[in-house]
Amino acid sequence: MKKLLTAFLFFAAGSAYAGPIDLITNGSFEKNPIAAGSWTIKSGLDGWSVGSKGVEVRNNVAGTAQDGGNFLELDSTGNSWISQTIDTIAGGEYNLSFFYAPRENTSAATNGIDVLWNGNLLKHVEQDNFTSKTNWFKIELSMFAVGSLSNLSFKASGISDSIGGSLDNVSLTAAVPEPATIASLLLGLGMMGLTLRRRKQ
Repeated sequence: MKKLLTAFLFFAAGSAYAGPIDLITNGSFEKNPIAAGSWTIKSGLDGWSVGSKGVEVRNNVAGTAQDGGNFLELDSTGNSWISQTIDTIAGGEYNLSFFYAPRENTSAATNGIDVLWNGNLLKHVEQDNFTSKTNWFKIELSMFAVGSLSNLSFKASGISDSIGGSLDNVSLTAAVPEPATIASLLLGLGMMGLTLRRRKQ
């Protein structure tokens, strides 16, 4: 019986900490497929709200994706933005990661992207890239939720000239197991304890 309980605890703990769940929908923009070697301005993206000027979805044009085939440029005909509203737990800590690349053969002044959490600036990124290669940089940030819904936004903030930095592979995870996962684990432990008690009687 002790072996059975130990096995259950090991399985339950493994389930609870199997890995963080990505809360972002369409973080690599692959749900809006376009042909390789092409680009288009999209006024809507699966999972994301998009600014009035749209955003450029690229596939092996003026750069290559960090993940999959597609990546975004937020300066379409001018500076634009994307945002996504996520279910969160008030007071919970969340970890954000994304990849940023300055466009080839351009200066930092045109490549800026702002990252906002509930309308507040989290990070401004900009880099020079005086080469013909795509140089991706991984950015990692942590922040807290203040309510049951949180808004994550990326906004072009360089010169509004239709040339800007690139974005790909956006991910957001809770820093601790979700309460639902913990509740499931506790319920399972309770049921196992009740079963063991009944068998002992």
